[in-house]
Amino acid sequence: MRQTLQRLFVPTFVISLLILSTNNLFAQSALDCQRCHIGEYVNWLKSPHANTQADVASELSTNDIGKTPNEVVQDEDCVACHGPVAVALNGGMTESQVMSTFFTTSGGLFTSSTVAKDSLYWPNVNCVTCHNVPADHFVSMPTLSVFNSQTAKYDSAQSSSVLCGQCHGSLHFPNTDHRIYDAWKMSKHGHGGQFDVAGELSANDTGETPDQIVKDEDCIGCHAPTSVVVNTSLGPSLITEGQALSNFFTTTEGKITSSTVPQDTADYPNVACTTCHDPHSPAKLSYFNSSTGQYQGMSSPDSLCGQCHGNLRFPGTDHISYNFLKGEGGIGVQSQVSMGGQPTCIDCHMHKSDVDGLNSTMYEGHSWQVFVKEPDGSVTASCTTCHTTMSADSAMAIVASWKSQFTQLDSTAEADVAVADTFMTNHPADSLKATYLAEATQNMTVAEDDESGGVHNHGYSVALLNDAIAKSQYIVTGIKQSPLEVPLKFALMQNYPNPFNPTTTIAYEIAKTADVTVTVYNVLGQRVVTLVNERKSAGEYSIRFDGSRLASGVYFYTIRAKAADGEVFQSVKKMLMVK
Repeated sequence: MRQTLQRLFVPTFVISLLILSTNNLFAQSALDCQRCHIGEYVNWLKSPHANTQADVASELSTNDIGKTPNEVVQDEDCVACHGPVAVALNGGMTESQVMSTFFTTSGGLFTSSTVAKDSLYWPNVNCVTCHNVPADHFVSMPTLSVFNSQTAKYDSAQSSSVLCGQCHGSLHFPNTDHRIYDAWKMSKHGHGGQFDVAGELSANDTGETPDQIVKDEDCIGCHAPTSVVVNTSLGPSLITEGQALSNFFTTTEGKITSSTVPQDTADYPNVACTTCHDPHSPAKLSYFNSSTGQYQGMSSPDSLCGQCHGNLRFPGTDHISYNFLKGEGGIGVQSQVSMGGQPTCIDCHMHKSDVDGLNSTMYEGHSWQVFVKEPDGSVTASCTTCHTTMSADSAMAIVASWKSQFTQLDSTAEADVAVADTFMTNHPADSLKATYLAEATQNMTVAEDDESGGVHNHGYSVALLNDAIAKSQYIVTGIKQSPLEVPLKFALMQNYPNPFNPTTTIAYEIAKTADVTVTVYNVLGQRVVTLVNERKSAGEYSIRFDGSRLASGVYFYTIRAKAADGEVFQSVKKMLMVK
């Protein structure tokens, strides 16, 4: 096995030797990196960074037909990001010469038949692309630097995110269409987090030491996990989360005070690229655990988001967006999943269009915005991916209305729960009302801890707050009241998308607790499937219908809801399956 790995790593080792021997600008070690960093090497071999030549060849043969290597470099410098240390080969080359050396041309021009050549020596994005390894390695440690193929020198990188931003952002090429770093900088992941933490510390944690705070609520674990990695004269080293907190926030006599503010802001990493991407295996979703100093592989994007935007890492957290989508956590309120349970975190928050030149394409979802402002001033929305008949403007209007409704209900719930709490202070003996107060408080808290303003699972948010309001008012008045939500009606909505293939969502509203049946029929009136057959409390619901086993054609779906007071609601709508 060892010999096999050594053979695999020969090209990179050869590159290191060539760099050392052909150009004294590169004060790099000729040591074989794999001998000490075998794990990182194995991960790198499986990553896109180790297979960049084929991508360039495909781009050249598709988009650069009829151009010379020099014209391609002037237009879009492939070498600088896909194989920058290649300029050190053959006694030193220009980027244009690199393009001619490693990609076929005809008459000095790229053609539709252009392919990669001399692949054994193509360096890809290898170790010495991102690490300036000194000749006296073992005495002096490598520094985080990007090799600049235009100057044949290293440019120091202040942080791992700045390093990534050279090629995955506009730091090296201002006009690039790869703008992930730029999007990240605009997001809460990339800025403002240190001041948010400082505000929390100075307001809620005065008198505590950083170690006490980490045990109570681990700010570092989500707001800056990679801050536990520090550079020393002996190389990268790990510190504790408490020490990291001390490094970036002021204390007095080792304790947080009301005057605590951020410090060393230039080095604060925020939620860095390397929080979610192991730099040696960037395509594999990983979470950097600041407690262990190790990467944890994630099974899905949702499980990655749920580490901090849910309770996957911190079971007692009050950030529960990940959990809230499942419609769980309330007491005495029927669970209901969001949007049929189909969308994931990234479906909505990593909106990517497929149109070149649009921000939503260039950002590759790393602004985490549902609504993205495009270069022409227009706005695109992730909502329209599923709701194909909906415009971005109408989607924004719906979201705004949901947030407004949530704000009004939440304000009422907070006031009513506070009144009920005061009432129970003076009437502690009533165990039933004490139970209602606990339930009302929890349901309101769960709705608020979603932190989306009622958007992630609107129907469930409304149901929770209405329950909190009704129970709080009963505590004070002794009168059981109907929920005080914006009045719902019995309704069956048009499915979306329509026509569909193979899935669509059917939404409906229930005005009061009722026995509900939702059924799909074919044009002959034969029942295809019963989607719902259960008692539902008042609320908004949706269900995903999968027609993959059905033939193309017209189908009908019906709802029948019979309330406890005898009221019956029935409705029928038509939908079209097109394969």
